[in-house]
Amino acid sequence: MDELTDTPGGLLGLLHIDHLGIAVPSIAEASALFVGLLGGRVTNGGDDPLLGIRTVQLTFEGGFRLELLEPLREDSGVARFLARRGPGFHHLTIMVRDIVEAIAQLEQAGFELVDTDIDSDPLWRATYVRPRSGFGILLQVVESPIDWSRSMPHATLERVIGGELTWVGQESELTERPSV
Repeated sequence: MDELTDTPGGLLGLLHIDHLGIAVPSIAEASALFVGLLGGRVTNGGDDPLLGIRTVQLTFEGGFRLELLEPLREDSGVARFLARRGPGFHHLTIMVRDIVEAIAQLEQAGFELVDTDIDSDPLWRATYVRPRSGFGILLQVVESPIDWSRSMPHATLERVIGGELTWVGQESELTERPSV
């Protein structure tokens, strides 16, 4: 084990732990705790129509980041998660230097990977360690050249909750929905 502790970023080439994802039935209700009482500042968020979820990313004193995930449809993965387990910890996202090398290291160590997509979007190359293989944690392993922690000034809690913002693919920009 000494060789693991002497390797900066470990064998996966960890750059940093990016955020924790928390599944909630309502971002509006959860914001009373995470924004109001704990002081989380909205950095970005919006609806992802492909995944059927609404997210808001919050940054806390010291730089810790948390993502709240709310289902928009009953057939979304987050809706299924909430039905099985209730609200709570959903995933841990880590950023790595080289996703191909990280995948090789994870597989060599015997971890089961799912939903690997390293070809469709060069800005978001990702795989997941299945929870039953990862000690109960859904581990999202990502390589991306984008600084996802930067704040989007137009992303406010009210606009996210109101469904006014939509993620554009995996890009860091949010676009406003046209008003009706």
